Amino acid sequence: MAGSVGRLWTILWLSAAGTAAQGAERVQPVAYAAEAPAAARVALGWNEFRRQWVPTPEISQWDGLGPLFNARACLDCHMGPALGGRVVMPDLGPVAAPGMVLRLGTETGEGHPALGRQLQTLGTGGARGEGRLALGRSGVGAEARPQVSAVLAEPPADLRLAPLLAPPLIGRAAIDRVDEGAIVALAAQQAAEGRVAGRVQRVTLPDGTEAVGRYGVAAGRASLAAQIADAFALDMGLSSVFAPGDAGDCTATQTRCHAAPHGPDPWRAGHEVASYEIELIAAFLADKPAPAQRRAAPAPEAALFAETGCADCHVPQMPDSAGEMVTLYSDLLLHDMGQDLARPFGVEGALWRTSPLLALGPYPGRRYLHDGRAGDIDGAIRAHGGEAAPAQARYAALPEGARARLIAFLEGL
Repeated sequence: MAGSVGRLWTILWLSAAGTAAQGAERVQPVAYAAEAPAAARVALGWNEFRRQWVPTPEISQWDGLGPLFNARACLDCHMGPALGGRVVMPDLGPVAAPGMVLRLGTETGEGHPALGRQLQTLGTGGARGEGRLALGRSGVGAEARPQVSAVLAEPPADLRLAPLLAPPLIGRAAIDRVDEGAIVALAAQQAAEGRVAGRVQRVTLPDGTEAVGRYGVAAGRASLAAQIADAFALDMGLSSVFAPGDAGDCTATQTRCHAAPHGPDPWRAGHEVASYEIELIAAFLADKPAPAQRRAAPAPEAALFAETGCADCHVPQMPDSAGEMVTLYSDLLLHDMGQDLARPFGVEGALWRTSPLLALGPYPGRRYLHDGRAGDIDGAIRAHGGEAAPAQARYAALPEGARARLIAFLEGL
């Protein structure tokens, strides 16, 4: 029955999407999204997740892909909710890394005045892609890692680059449930105990109020909806209430980008992506819990995880506002991870939000850490520095069998 309902609402959704370009009267689809049963909202969210956006006015005058972009769909970078970007590392030859992007900045902070926050490799409507990624490899055998650089026609002298590999999304929607006060209280507790020193990231919301950041590698977004909107803006050049401005990541100096056609839509409150479309993607992701979130109790190896000190930052559970526990294996705080993992721009480049340890199982092309430098979980742990250095040392000192049990535990999260 649920499948039938999902197909029914998908049909209704499609029938509501008549476009002016087709000469049809457009029907406001918000009602379909808001009133659909939960199973139908998940199905509609899957449609939005894999939807191929197009430039204005290629098919519909209401789409507005670009003018600068990296992908046409969420699915282009996130190969599925349980799969992030992947890296093919042959013994010889160039690396292939779908889902890899380059974040940009200068010595003083993230975001370059001429190129923006991210290198967009594709362009439309008269705007040209800013450059391309050059993918190679450094090291050999088990020590090989992807090497990413930018090829630009006129590279600025002060440009700094930070590779970023799309993470799996399974289980991440639960971050929204964590009580904000619990995040702040945990930071105070860590400061008092002195083992680690997590920092709260505070962000400004569209209405001018302040909230605790919890999404993104530096906790720069306070909600899943805001994180989805940021991906739309950076990766596809699509505006929303969270990221207004039809030119996406284009800077003031990129005049071709601003002169290109855009797709502000009155049915989307003047933006290119409506709030209900973002909410449908969030509903789809919320329907995809990670394996650890489906278990009633932690595995026995969780004690070993705590003994190494990994659980100091990768806190297994955090409370929501109703007192229920949310399984994340993250404190959602910023920690100094050392200069080897640091982004090369800004005074806080070594600060990373504790990544949730969810959906860690291997798959073809699976790499670990923000830039895919580690080929397995063991390599990812050994790359930890800064505040995590004591835990990394305790892990390295474990007997081989204990390390194997711990890794098997992590692969099942």
